[in-house]
Amino acid sequence: MADVERQLAVEGAQRLRVAALSVLAGLFFFGGQLAVTAVGAKEQTIGVLQGLAPALHGLSAAAIDPRTVHEQFLVHHQVALIAAFLISNLGALAMIAPLRYLAAAERARSPAPSALIGHLALYGPILLAVFLPAFEISLIIGAHNYLSHSARDAAAITAATGGGLRVAFQLILTLGTLGVAGAFIMISLRAMRVGLLTRMMGIVGVIGGVLFLIPLTPLPVVQALWLVFVGAMLLGFGGRPLPEAWIAGEARPWPPRQSTRPARPARQPPRGMRRGAVNPPVPAPAAPRGPSPSASKKRKRRR
Repeated sequence: MADVERQLAVEGAQRLRVAALSVLAGLFFFGGQLAVTAVGAKEQTIGVLQGLAPALHGLSAAAIDPRTVHEQFLVHHQVALIAAFLISNLGALAMIAPLRYLAAAERARSPAPSALIGHLALYGPILLAVFLPAFEISLIIGAHNYLSHSARDAAAITAATGGGLRVAFQLILTLGTLGVAGAFIMISLRAMRVGLLTRMMGIVGVIGGVLFLIPLTPLPVVQALWLVFVGAMLLGFGGRPLPEAWIAGEARPWPPRQSTRPARPARQPPRGMRRGAVNPPVPAPAAPRGPSPSASKKRKRRR
């Protein structure tokens, strides 16, 4: 009992700070990605027909090289891109607080606690926040080197965008993305099972984790909304009380959903088989009748 009271006291002391960081994480993560998308929309695009036009006219090279256009775009918008990624990564660092808070609360109430989700909630966002701007800065440095040399062939663009260092950055970023996605999915599921999150919050968190792996939209709308909703839940926004598991200090699973379909009436037995009804007596089969004596006398007279 003392352990439960100590756990509730720790959660109560951290709740306001975690709620504020959760809301900020959602706003910063979404705002940074929105800024990256807005800056990227300014880049000049060269379509397939524009790329094939020089060859159709017998020219060996295009007047505007699309690779050079992209590298020039990175150099001209380097400050805005780095600032946007830093804002997004501040949101990634801030999401550590709500993820670890939920993981610790779930671990204290789960009959089968797991320390893995706490590590995912810590190291996944850190890898994402550190190596995403590092990868972008390495691309900007490569663009400077590409534009500063006169030779702008395939080897030069490979040196500007490739290399062992950038490959390592991409691998670490992939691990960080997998860690964040795993943290969202596992924490949402496990917290929902012990009653710390409502079913809707749990489902939205799982969808947000899947969208880290399969980004169907260019902006992290679902992930940001989930972080904001978690902060609003912890703050008791709208006068809604916390789920009962937060107050009890133990798992309080949600009851199974009851079907809203009206129950089918039971099949009634046939009329003769209904309960309480008396079956009518079955008449006995009639005995076969023999030939009557009057009929035999008539036959003899005719003869």
